[in-house]
Amino acid sequence: MTLSNRSLLNKTFLADGAFSLASGAVLILAAVPLAALVNAAATPFITPVMLKALGAGLLIWGIFHLSAARNGGPVAASARISIAGDVLWQVASLALLLTAYANLSAAGIALVVIGMIGVADFLFFKLRGLAQERAAIA
Repeated sequence: MTLSNRSLLNKTFLADGAFSLASGAVLILAAVPLAALVNAAATPFITPVMLKALGAGLLIWGIFHLSAARNGGPVAASARISIAGDVLWQVASLALLLTAYANLSAAGIALVVIGMIGVADFLFFKLRGLAQERAAIA
């Protein structure tokens, strides 16, 4: 199946999966310098261990998306799980900004906001793609 023949939801799952795998790998491999970059205080709020755990979670998230997108997928249940995960990411990111703002460097705040924007984009296309698939069935 060529990329042009895939549904919007399928393309979004492929993109989210690939981006999540790449982001997870970067967080795991560069956890120490990233932790130094995002922390403003001498006592770090975000540790390399936390970034590695987040990276591992993103690897799992990426595998979920790529496996759900194979053979023209995902099914509606996978799409709902993914949408819920994206909403939870937004809520957690906002909570992080509200509770740890003083402990984050400007680069840390910028990275959280950029992450929120990226996830919001994926969320938008997942919602739109799911609506298109539902309309095609009806």
